[in-house]
Amino acid sequence: MKQFSSLLYKEEDLALCLQEAKSVASSMEHISDLLVMLFASELSVNTMADFERATRRIFPQAKVVGLAAECGFANGKMWSGADDMPDAASAAVTFTFFSSSRVIPLAFDGQSDALSAAHGLIKTITQEKEIKAIGLFFAGQIPGVKKLLDILSDADEEIVFFGGLLSDQTDGRRIVIDLSGHRMSRGFLSLVFVGAELHVKVLPSFGWKPFGPEVQITRMADECMVVELDEKPASEFFSHYLGIRHCWESLASVETFPMCLNRNGITLARRLVDIHADGCVYVSADLVEGERLRIASGDPIAIISEAQRTHDELCEFSPEAVFIINCMGHYVMLQKNNVYEYAAISRLVPTHGFYSFAEFLRSKGKVMKTNLMMLSVGFREGEPKEVPIYKPVSPQFGEQTSIIAHLVHFVDAMTKEWESAHSKLVVLAERDALTGLMNRRAMERSFKDILHDALASDIPFAVMMLDMDDFKGINDTFGHAMGDEALVALADILRSSVRSVDIVSRWGGDEFFVILTHADRAAAERVVERIHRGASSLSLLMPDKRSVGLSIGVTLSSAHDTPESVFQRADAALYESKRTAGKNKVIFR
Repeated sequence: MKQFSSLLYKEEDLALCLQEAKSVASSMEHISDLLVMLFASELSVNTMADFERATRRIFPQAKVVGLAAECGFANGKMWSGADDMPDAASAAVTFTFFSSSRVIPLAFDGQSDALSAAHGLIKTITQEKEIKAIGLFFAGQIPGVKKLLDILSDADEEIVFFGGLLSDQTDGRRIVIDLSGHRMSRGFLSLVFVGAELHVKVLPSFGWKPFGPEVQITRMADECMVVELDEKPASEFFSHYLGIRHCWESLASVETFPMCLNRNGITLARRLVDIHADGCVYVSADLVEGERLRIASGDPIAIISEAQRTHDELCEFSPEAVFIINCMGHYVMLQKNNVYEYAAISRLVPTHGFYSFAEFLRSKGKVMKTNLMMLSVGFREGEPKEVPIYKPVSPQFGEQTSIIAHLVHFVDAMTKEWESAHSKLVVLAERDALTGLMNRRAMERSFKDILHDALASDIPFAVMMLDMDDFKGINDTFGHAMGDEALVALADILRSSVRSVDIVSRWGGDEFFVILTHADRAAAERVVERIHRGASSLSLLMPDKRSVGLSIGVTLSSAHDTPESVFQRADAALYESKRTAGKNKVIFR
């Protein structure tokens, strides 16, 4: 496998590029397939027709693809159609020669819906053997993309998925994707990489640092419209921490402050797209109620450092070619320093790529959309060759960039200090000072979540309420210090009698509340038996060795339970057990 890229500054460069590609081809013993990709900010009909015609004169069997993006890079240098970069190349072309593998390009235009496109791609996946990777290149935002990604997630988990969003706008007159004359302004292109000896590795790089408090999504209108965070209007959170108000002319100034979340073992980012007058917040990709979010901030030094660590790791894979999809947010944040993200690896491995408006990757089987990510995709045929020695390139930051980096470092340090102090306060607020058990308020909050999950999954649980018989007599006879010692001892007995997934809390006074998750009556009876065996040691604490009994009320979950109904049954069962002659009884309800 060999890859050759060339920047195009003027029309004559294409002929020179093709001659160099021909030279690369002649150095290979066998070519099983050839993928030729033209990247430019604009793809005119004439440009693509001339490019494909010139390419096929030399490589008649080539798979020719044209992609329009804002800007990109090859050989460690930029190409762009922007007026503020007059010295940059206007386009780039990459030739990827395979020795034993092949690539299948598939175009799904905007006339077919996302589900039909997904099923069409799945059909190809099921018909082909030895698929190693699939690249997804979207012309623009398409409705139903999450459903498409969910369907693709059912594909063999060994298949690597990667991709990017070429444009954030849809213009029916603009060609964004050109596959052998099939020109599209909507839809997406899929590149299916097939080969028994082909190896593909994708490594993500983020670089944004989370800061400030974590909030939970408590209500959404749809998958991209957040209504409430921590049961408050979503806009209040951004108004408080970022000073964002509805009706701002532009949110561009806060695009470098995305929301980040953890999903499927990876950190994902969501950009703020709009804030509505009703307090709803529209974000760039899907979210789910119950997920927890934090604001993140871009740190130029951290972004480049993480990119270089990623490429150091990728070199151990011994890639023969590297394709990079990098978010436009990196370009905006780094500006003239953007080349330092890929400069070092471009000296070792043929490297090319483009800047995207969203990225697509797979983690733990799930294909997902994210933002502000750099995806580095390494390709290799056969066993690893000699591992290239990666040497980072030190960026030359200006004063402004250094100030930003210092500010982000300061915020990061303050956030960690705040989190440490906050966690200690949470422990104090949620724990009973005497026994160290969860207090009643924290237990009631946890029980709501446990009950919700149990009812949704139809999984039984049991709850018990208990207290010490004649506890007042212990206090009156031996003093409150002795009573406290007995409560601490009982708390230890309860802890050792339940599993780590169960919850033990102090309800108040000498009453305790225990939640047994995933438990039926038989499981509850076994726990009660262990508690009673342990309670026999309580008499040893008493100066007069008096017998200490426990009254226990137990209730089992039912299909239509509420927190109140469970508490009432457990309390009634405990009351009944205390009224039973001799006490020290267990009552089930």
